Formats: sequence, structure tokens, C-alpha cells
Amino acid sequence: MTPFPGIPEQALQSLDEPNPLDVQALRAALSPLADPPEAALALLLQYGRLLLAANTVVNLTGARDWRTLIESHFLDALAAARYVPEDARRVADWGSGGGLPGLVWAIVFPEKQLMLVERTGKKADFLQAAAERLELYNVQVLRGQGEEVLREMPPPDLLVARAVEPLPRLLRRLRRNRVRYGALFLMAGPHGLQDWEALEPPDRAAWALSARHRYSPGPGRGERLLLVFKPA
Repeated sequence: MTPFPGIPEQALQSLDEPNPLDVQALRAALSPLADPPEAALALLLQYGRLLLAANTVVNLTGARDWRTLIESHFLDALAAARYVPEDARRVADWGSGGGLPGLVWAIVFPEKQLMLVERTGKKADFLQAAAERLELYNVQVLRGQGEEVLREMPPPDLLVARAVEPLPRLLRRLRRNRVRYGALFLMAGPHGLQDWEALEPPDRAAWALSARHRYSPGPGRGERLLLVFKPA
């Protein structure tokens, strides 16, 4: 397997600056989470540069430009972050990929420990490199299958999954492998609730849907759904 080549400095230096209107949207989304938001905004933009540059050599996310990254990913992660309980001290990002939402949440929640679970070696290498460059000392990258690496760790207070796999398959995997955690945050599309309700009764009986939050990352971005599960 070809190793992660590192964050390409040439691509990093040649990146355009984001549109000021997109930056303003980020600032507005950060305001309820970080007061003042400027330090978090600077870190978030620095992370965006690292992600876009690395994405030229490794497929980390479908976002290839600032607008897509901010509107489809950063604003989504920040909108969902508003529902993270204050007392959730240890948060695990299941299938973190390029760090969404894990690295975004590490920036806005410096008091929380973020465990980024990623089985793909190149993506895990990027996560480690980005966390080091951003000096996010509250981040721990866990390489390997989530059900295996989390078995060796104290259970997280919160396990979050965003665009990893279909809801029924994920719930069955977590149950089958007896993954331990306090609550599961499933960041889903607008049809996530229908997927849950379509599950067979025996599968649904293993879970308690404790909360559902509908939100929009921003104007024209459609509706998203955050489902909060706890083992029954």
C-alpha cells in the first residue's frame, strides 16, 4: 500500500483564499460555540487549507474547493456541534476520514478529548499530521476498525458518525460488536428518520431514540437530521 505522501507544501502555498462571504458564514456559525470566535476561525481556516492541499494527493473528502468545504462540511459540523452535551468529555468520531466532524469539534471544544477513529492508513496519517500542525493536543488518532480500537479504550461519552454507512448497517455493527459508549450521534440526511422507522422491530428494540434534531447548515443547503441513540 502506498504510504501517505505528506501534506504537499506547493499545493498548500498555491491555495486561493476563501470567499469573504463564506468566511463570514463560518464566523456566524462559530459565534454560539466560541466567544470570541476569531481564534477558532483562524484554526478552522488553517485546517481547511491543510485538508484541501492534502486532498490533491489523497482522497479525503469530495470537497475540492473552499465553497464546497465550507458550505457542505464545515457549516454542517458546526451546526451539529450545538447539540453536543457540555458534560460529554470524551468524544469518538467513528470513521473520521478527513476529520469531519472530529477535527472541527476539536477546534471548538478544546476542553474535550476527541478520538478520531479511522481504519484507512493514509487518512489516519493525514489526521495525525493535521492535529500536530494545528497543535490540537486534545486529539488522539486511533488507527484501525472502530470496534477493535475502541475496545482497548475507556468508553467515550459520545460516539459520532457522519456519512459512514447506512443507519441499519451501522446500528447492527455496533450492537454485534458490543461497542461501548454513552450516546450515539448519527448525522444523517433528511431521510434518516425513515431509515430508522423502517428497521425490523427486533432491531429497533435494541435502541432508544432519545432525541432528534432537525437543522440546516445554512441558507439553501437543505435540511439535515441529527439522531441521538442510546442502547435500550
